[in-house]
Amino acid sequence: MVFGHRQSRILSLTAWNHWLARREVKLALRALQFVLVIGVLVWLGLRVNRIGWHDVRRSLPESVWFYVLFVPMYFAVPVTELLSYRAMRWRIGFWRSLPMFVRKRVYNYAVMSYSGEAYMFLWAKRHLDLSGRQLLSMVKDNNLLSGLASNSFTLLLLGLFFATGQLKTLLNASPDTGAYVAATVVVGAVMVLLVVGLNRRIMSVPFPMAARITAFHGARVAIVLLLQTAQWAVVFPHVPVTTWMLFLTAQMVLTRLPFLPNQDLTSVGVAMLLTRYVDAPEAAVAGMFLVSGALYQALNLGFFLVTSVGTYAPRKEAVELEE
Repeated sequence: MVFGHRQSRILSLTAWNHWLARREVKLALRALQFVLVIGVLVWLGLRVNRIGWHDVRRSLPESVWFYVLFVPMYFAVPVTELLSYRAMRWRIGFWRSLPMFVRKRVYNYAVMSYSGEAYMFLWAKRHLDLSGRQLLSMVKDNNLLSGLASNSFTLLLLGLFFATGQLKTLLNASPDTGAYVAATVVVGAVMVLLVVGLNRRIMSVPFPMAARITAFHGARVAIVLLLQTAQWAVVFPHVPVTTWMLFLTAQMVLTRLPFLPNQDLTSVGVAMLLTRYVDAPEAAVAGMFLVSGALYQALNLGFFLVTSVGTYAPRKEAVELEE
């Protein structure tokens, strides 16, 4: 294991973890999460009420491919993260550990961003022969590399829409969108420059391993973008691909924000803001996004219950990093 003096670089991360563990901080975050999720639900309800609940129910997607494509999209994140931690030499079986990574996705997307990392840290602490500092360092490195891939794609999409003059559509969707886009560009550019320029100073994993993990996350982002575009296209084949890419860019911009509550539900809210830009009946577009949001919530609940039953923990193993 190559850590040594590098452990001192994650002391601040340890302090951050201790701060988040404080009772008053947990209560404040839960209260904020509750308020924001209720706000999204109320906004969605008002939006659908304006369109008409009956029209929306009558316009739900009928294509079976809409539902088939939903499955690989849901599992793309847990499978990619499992592969990335195996690339870090975590000796965990694929099928025995997949339920833990599915539950991690539920925490991150249905509860709050990064709550899944806290759950996985506690799980790994019990089942892997690693110190808390080592685990925090590896989680930090994986998140940095995942963020590098996601931010790179987001910046690329924003750049393409800026070059083609379509970025104004996104900026006009909401008064706050411009601030989100500006923050995403600044944070994303800084993160890419830091990770690429200071790789050896801020990360513990060797470069070949970091490149492999980044490739996993990059492939995941690309695959999800293609699957999501295909899912929407089977419902509205006449709508240009660029319109769906605009929706995806808006969702990616928002999900770059830290500690976002219920990303699956919030993404539906973002998509609903842009329904008026689709050349299709607004009720049908709203119905498609509401079904998507409902499916995510149903799967989140279902898999949370399923992964609560049975044992899927690996034996306590050591983990080795190679230069």
